Amino acid sequence: MNKRILIVDQSKTIQVILSQYFMNAGHQVISCSTQEEALQILGSVRGAPDLIMLTIGVRKETCRVAIHVRGCVAYAQTHLIAMVLPEEKASIQRTLSGLNISYLVKPFRLQDVQVLCHRLFSSLDMLSKKEA
Repeated sequence: MNKRILIVDQSKTIQVILSQYFMNAGHQVISCSTQEEALQILGSVRGAPDLIMLTIGVRKETCRVAIHVRGCVAYAQTHLIAMVLPEEKASIQRTLSGLNISYLVKPFRLQDVQVLCHRLFSSLDMLSKKEA
C-alpha cells in the first residue's frame, strides 16, 4: 500500500537516501531540513502523512513536530520515527514519554529502516482493515 512519508533532517544526504529508498518502494515522499519547515508542510498538505521520520535532539525545540503531531486528532494514525544520537536517546525518551514514537539510533542502516517501517506499516494496514 502506497504511504505518504515526511522526512525531516538537516542532512541533505539523509534526506536523499531515505527519500530514494521510500520512492523506490512506491511511496510518496516530502523532505525538509527543519522543524519549522515540517510544521509549514503539515499545515499546507491535504491529509496526514502515514509516517514522519525526524531528527530529534536534546534541545526542546527539536521536539516541536512530535509534540504538535501527537496533540492533533488529524494525525492519530501517523507513525513517528525519531532519528537520534546514541548519547541523547534516553534524555529524548524521557522528554517525549507518553508519546507513541519509535526510535532509530544514528548511524543506522537502511535495513534498520526497512525492518522498523515494515512493522509499523503492517500494524497500520491491520488497523485500517479493522476499521473498514
